[in-house]
Amino acid sequence: PNLAELKHRLSCEGPLFFDADQRPVNPRGRTGVCGRGMLGKWGPNRAADPIVTRWKPGDKRKLQIVAIQRGDTGVWALPGGMVDAGEVVSVTVRREFAEEAGNMASDAERAAFNAAVDELFAHGEVVYRGYVDDPRNTDNAWMETTAFHFHCTADLAVQLPLRAGDDAHNVTWLDVDDAEPRYAALYASHKDWVDRVACELRLRKGHSPKAVAAPAEATPPAPQGRRKPQRSMLGLGRLRIGSPKAARPATTGYGASPPPSPPPSEPAS
Repeated sequence: PNLAELKHRLSCEGPLFFDADQRPVNPRGRTGVCGRGMLGKWGPNRAADPIVTRWKPGDKRKLQIVAIQRGDTGVWALPGGMVDAGEVVSVTVRREFAEEAGNMASDAERAAFNAAVDELFAHGEVVYRGYVDDPRNTDNAWMETTAFHFHCTADLAVQLPLRAGDDAHNVTWLDVDDAEPRYAALYASHKDWVDRVACELRLRKGHSPKAVAAPAEATPPAPQGRRKPQRSMLGLGRLRIGSPKAARPATTGYGASPPPSPPPSEPAS
């Protein structure tokens, strides 16, 4: 590992610690896999994930999300991706959504899609920031993300055709329902974040949660060295997409008090 580069890296979990070989140590403990594995960087690898929701046409009591089928594993997931060097996470989340769900065939279709996405992503709510229980994590490299929520109105959803692109095989509006097998097996920690958003939206709308019950707090596995419980970041605040400023504390919404935010961009290697 490049120690000069690593000492400038920050983790949502706190300061980085290093083993005897000067490799960063996973803050959640051992995974059974040493080294960097399939991840691009030692230590924290930062991503951004959009949770785009709408009420299902013809059934306003059922919530749907935009989900993509990953090209590498075939598992359904949120259409997110890695933060590029020097990139603001709020820019990443819009870029990844357009790349994975907006592969339009013509310039006219692409322009209409981008206009709809610009309207949808004009304001986003940060619902989680932290460690991700990702199958690619190793003892020395791990995933962290910022998850944003964007709710799509019925009129806007009509203007938002979906077509898979980049490394996605398929894209669809997926029912937020445990009886839907693709949703029940959503990639990594994605289902946990969507479940929390779904419960909050139903409470705001005055519906009792039916398809998705309020999720219990995740129970971490048995301690193996130094570990910290996963922190829920619901209600970190609202962030104007494209702004380099950190999220402001929410005065409405999920209502949690935000912890100190990490820098909004990934430093260049």
